[in-house]
Amino acid sequence: MKEYKELRIAIIGCGMISHRHMTVIENLNKRGYNLRVVAAAETDKEKLEKWGKQYGVAEENLYQDFREMLKRDDIDEVEVCVHNNLHTSVATAVMAAGYDCYSEKPMAASYADAKILYDAQKKYGKKLAVQISSIYNPQTRIAKKMIEEGKLGKVYHVRSVGHRRQGRPGYDMPFFSPDFINPKVGVHGPLFDLGIYHLAQMLYVLGMPELESVYGMQSCDYWTDERIDKITNRTAPVEDLGVGMARFKGGISMDIYEDWAMHMDDIGTSFVAGSNGGLKFLDVDTTGGPLAVPEGGSIVGGGALQNPKLEWFGVDGDGNLFDNKLDCAIGDITGQQELMLHPEMEMYNDNQLQWYSYLRGELDDTTRIDSPYIAMQTAFLSEGVVLSSELGRSVTADEIKKMSKSIALREQETPFGTIKYDFDEYKPE
Repeated sequence: MKEYKELRIAIIGCGMISHRHMTVIENLNKRGYNLRVVAAAETDKEKLEKWGKQYGVAEENLYQDFREMLKRDDIDEVEVCVHNNLHTSVATAVMAAGYDCYSEKPMAASYADAKILYDAQKKYGKKLAVQISSIYNPQTRIAKKMIEEGKLGKVYHVRSVGHRRQGRPGYDMPFFSPDFINPKVGVHGPLFDLGIYHLAQMLYVLGMPELESVYGMQSCDYWTDERIDKITNRTAPVEDLGVGMARFKGGISMDIYEDWAMHMDDIGTSFVAGSNGGLKFLDVDTTGGPLAVPEGGSIVGGGALQNPKLEWFGVDGDGNLFDNKLDCAIGDITGQQELMLHPEMEMYNDNQLQWYSYLRGELDDTTRIDSPYIAMQTAFLSEGVVLSSELGRSVTADEIKKMSKSIALREQETPFGTIKYDFDEYKPE
């Protein structure tokens, strides 16, 4: 077994998603990756202390104010597990303090803030990654390779789909924080929350095509109840549905559907359509893959371990139609055989493992998946839907750049006072 130098990790935010990070760390340590969480920060003291006891982090290494934690000199990287509209605020502060940073999704709640965070890498000379689990598995790799090799012919249409029968985090799903439906903290609904998994996957397998224009609509019309409103302190609506139609250079169209709740059982799946064939994406990974599952346990936040598959439809040289089912989960025979033939692909099967491999120099900027760029471009497309919905018309890529505004929190009220964040305003290109 390869010996690894210890990598010292600090966590900011001890809510639900931090437990998923810790599960991955624990599972990797069973394989000898030598990862050690040396400190954690959380504004909620009770939650912080409970978290520290659960993972054996001593009280002196627990901080309510993450800024105090960043004064330490024994940290190799920081993982940001706070809510959407604090990602730019906290992650830029981490890099400004001199630390490499791995941030939760979405990159930000606006394109402007995603661009600020993206540019912070160069400004502070630090490394950055954003969690997008859907692109770290054989399903995405196989689809991307098939498209690159021309097996679908000319790709002309794509569909990005995400659906829950009823699953608004913090409302229908009380084990999630109500911050998800807070217009200042969560800001947006499914398009930014879960949409990043589906939109990013489609953009990535297409080779990151250049956006031309978007027409979109958002709504917040699904069933609510004033009794639940009181329990969750729901004071203002956060959309539960986002739909759109995007046009990209090269003649590719994309229809977008993302909901948190819809009175419908099945609305289809993401797919890519080409002149000679099409790919249907089944059971897209939005939970983190096998490493995010505790031994003998279930995925933090609920749900079952996903088993990504592809279905390939096409026509052969004699005009005969065919369809093939491709099993491409990490843990199935296909995934196991890939690792036997190409052991290095393990680094492409998990967000965090790729991040740690990048920090240790096993991957560089030419061999890692550039998740910050993919996440930023996903925010760009998502904001196009938001702006179009607000304006009641389609918007061009240039208009999105000009109209996008930084909305990331610059002040955060905490039990110990106000944290003020200082980062550059977005300047349209």
